[in-house]
Amino acid sequence: MGVDVVPVTHEKYTLILCNEKVVVNLIPLENNYAVDELIALQSDYQLKGLNLVQLWEDIWHTRQEQVLGRIKSILGLNKRMHGRKGIISAIDQKQADDFLNRNHIQGTAKAKYKFALTIDGQVVAVACFSSTRPMTRIASDYQSVELIRFATLIGVTVTGGFTKLLKHFIKLLSPHDVMSYADRDWSLGNAYEQSGFKLVGVTPPMQICLHRKDLSRSFPHRVDQATDPKEFLPVFNTGNLKYILYLH
Repeated sequence: MGVDVVPVTHEKYTLILCNEKVVVNLIPLENNYAVDELIALQSDYQLKGLNLVQLWEDIWHTRQEQVLGRIKSILGLNKRMHGRKGIISAIDQKQADDFLNRNHIQGTAKAKYKFALTIDGQVVAVACFSSTRPMTRIASDYQSVELIRFATLIGVTVTGGFTKLLKHFIKLLSPHDVMSYADRDWSLGNAYEQSGFKLVGVTPPMQICLHRKDLSRSFPHRVDQATDPKEFLPVFNTGNLKYILYLH
């Protein structure tokens, strides 16, 4: 993988340093960690010029290829391709599912609009968007959309690919803004800011129910109430960074 891994001494957390650039906090399923302390830990390393990602044990077991791909991407070890060479096409939900489940840490998500960027006959990036949503508290005709997912092929950075897909969608629907969330466990939001998005808020950490057998994650309100609570282990995330790209 081309990554030098060095243990980092810490009195409480199990940390590893990758290529002197990225710190990975290895979080066991059984722990007594406080979410505020994890956020503070990430902020401390950010001040030192280092990215810190929160890697839960279950994510490592279920999404190992995607985890390694994401770390390699943050380290700048990806192969580079130029988005200007790409062709954009609309794809269906199954095509989006297949690509995102292979290449995005969080897997797929349902979306109204799905687009692929293809270079030399290979899909190298996918972006998924919601339908337009009226924001009458702003103006009677104000329309907002959400960028739900964006992913590139594992091991590939598509220079300009994100912007190309974004501009294509904006031209089609002409929304007043595009909103999106960056997972604080894994992102400092740099890609959004480089594309003109503004940080407008931070969502609170969320409790998550982790199924003990298949290691699937669900938010509490989506768990069948008839299910035995003992089948689940409580875990959490560190929330999201909320970004908006204002267009008008």
